[in-house]
Amino acid sequence: MIPAPERFGHIESRAEARVAGLLAQVDMGQPATCFYSVHLPRHEYKRMAEIDFLIITNDVILVVEVKGGRLARHDGVWTFTDRYGQTHEKREGPFDQARTAMFALENSLMRRLPALSTPFGAVVVTPDQALESDLEWDPAEHIGPAAMTVSGLEKALKKASSFWRAKTHRPVRDGDHREVLSILRPDFDWIPRLSLMIPSYENDYLHLAREQYDMLRGSEVNDRIFCTGGAGSGKTLLAVETARRAAQSGAAVLLTCRSPRVVDVMRRSLSDVRVVCSAWSDPMDGPPFDVLVVDEAQDLLNVDDCLRLDQLVVGGLRAGRWRMFSDPNNQTNIHGSFDPDVYREVASHASQYKLPYNCRNTSAIVTQTQLMTHADLGVARVGEGPAVVFEKPSADADTAALLDAHLRKLRRDEIDLGEVVVITLRDSTQVSAARQTKAFRAGQLVPVDPDTDTAKGVARLATVQDFKGLEAQHVLVVDIDEVDEPIARSRLYVAMTRPRISLWLAVGPLAWQQLTAALQENLR
Repeated sequence: MIPAPERFGHIESRAEARVAGLLAQVDMGQPATCFYSVHLPRHEYKRMAEIDFLIITNDVILVVEVKGGRLARHDGVWTFTDRYGQTHEKREGPFDQARTAMFALENSLMRRLPALSTPFGAVVVTPDQALESDLEWDPAEHIGPAAMTVSGLEKALKKASSFWRAKTHRPVRDGDHREVLSILRPDFDWIPRLSLMIPSYENDYLHLAREQYDMLRGSEVNDRIFCTGGAGSGKTLLAVETARRAAQSGAAVLLTCRSPRVVDVMRRSLSDVRVVCSAWSDPMDGPPFDVLVVDEAQDLLNVDDCLRLDQLVVGGLRAGRWRMFSDPNNQTNIHGSFDPDVYREVASHASQYKLPYNCRNTSAIVTQTQLMTHADLGVARVGEGPAVVFEKPSADADTAALLDAHLRKLRRDEIDLGEVVVITLRDSTQVSAARQTKAFRAGQLVPVDPDTDTAKGVARLATVQDFKGLEAQHVLVVDIDEVDEPIARSRLYVAMTRPRISLWLAVGPLAWQQLTAALQENLR
């Protein structure tokens, strides 16, 4: 089953949940894969011709349409309830609907695989209601409540498969099954979205870019993976998912990085599986793990830290199973130390993947960050988004006034301040100009606290170190005092790549002068 049953999560339709549980146990008597569209958002569900389940074997591609509850047909009009609980009246009944989905899928696949020879079929499952025989469908095209056992469903699906195979007399080409799976799996195998901004998680799922999916599939067949990508390319998301899948295969898995806050987020996301999530500063005693996953690996690519990593995985870094995710850009000065020789040595022992897309930041944010920090953020996939806003305060008091004004604007735009993070480029929030704001005095802006849940209507103030590896809908960057020093440029890069929607910056006089000079130099 793709996704695996333990990853189904909440299923709106009781009928689908019942059928999914049975399908996960069915043996078709030959290699078979069943795709379930449970995680597809509504627009993607429609794009996939509203297919509920899709069974692919060596000799048939079978669309399975599930109709729960009561179905009725009066004067040629069908009444039924969909997976979202909405009641519909249609002249197109469930059998026509299943065949329409089948033909749409067949046309789509034939465009991509012109030599495809596997026959297509469709079957309707009504787990709550028996249907009398009708000229509109063959008995093999319907599975009723009497077949709602594992053995009953196996028998009914094999009968449906034989029915559709008999309609096609051409032999099936070797390789069809493998090629169809490689095309369709990314359409159904979505992964949970991490909300790195707050302790809870958004209840939607993400469709991976092809390069992200290639890396995820690579982690299933390669012992060692070294994955690089700029901020926003999905490294943390993939680190979590590779850890999840390794644990589901029975491996003992350790997931680690330097940032305790990122580790907290990953631990909550993996609460349904047995993965040990530990910040690098935590003691990690006991036997080595079967699989080691390292996020923000650039913070640990030095001799001392790699000696410790070597002890944490069976077989060590040379022969063990591990996945490392690293940003080659300007993050190497924030936490820990980075040794380029160690970087090259470790990467040389692994299959290497590069994530070319920025899946977090808008085009406007990516462009401005590249101009100001010279970092390679890849190609933005999110869309244009609002323009990046620059302010030029002359002193901390000006910064505070401008910050208050922008927070008021966000509230007028009906944006919850709980979706807003103010990031200072100084060493501590204690010396940030943001503490001089009216919002801070009124408790509408508070220092970030890893032990306290985010409150609705309250923005948070964080240092770059606090928020490295995390993200927020709206980010306001203050205390940009200078940007020529490597540490300052690194902090600016990290801060500018945290937002998903909007970015606002208060740039001090010296930093503005430095950025202007650097930009003019680059344009020569």
